[in-house]
Amino acid sequence: MAQTKYLMSNGLAFSEQKDMETLRKKALKGWNLKGFRFMGYKLEYGEPEDVIYSIDYRLLAPDEEAEYFEMFSSAGWTHVCSEYDRHIFKAEPGTAPIYSDIESKIDKIDRLANPIKMVVLFLVGMMLAFWLLFTFASGIVQSVSRGIFLFFLVLTIPALMTLFATYYHRWKKLKERNNHSVI
Repeated sequence: MAQTKYLMSNGLAFSEQKDMETLRKKALKGWNLKGFRFMGYKLEYGEPEDVIYSIDYRLLAPDEEAEYFEMFSSAGWTHVCSEYDRHIFKAEPGTAPIYSDIESKIDKIDRLANPIKMVVLFLVGMMLAFWLLFTFASGIVQSVSRGIFLFFLVLTIPALMTLFATYYHRWKKLKERNNHSVI
């Protein structure tokens, strides 16, 4: 049986590049990426690899997968693993980056932000609904709805932080694009 270990993610919305660099360092030591795990990655011990990693966010229909992975393969990137709309690829150092221009980087951030926006909207909606319920109800309904409101509040805060982080990264790329267009 192969030796495996778990590597916790720093949060792709916060430090995607740091995660990819950490995966590279682990691969140099023989700990190669095999898949996603809850809030992290599954690594398997094997031959050391000198590779770079990159992630793409794209929700694919089953009939789109082969063409999508072939497109990356023809550019020198090998598919490593996928989970829902996240796909990690590896390549030899020096391979042209998946995202080489600012517009494609902004598009990538937008694709990352869309599902986060939906989650935040749902959580805020539920939080407001239960806030209204515990504000205008009494007795057991008020007590239960207050507890549920607090539960949604606890979930909403990190979701908002993640959304703000993605918008911050988008703002930085827009600023970078505007600085390039001035030159």
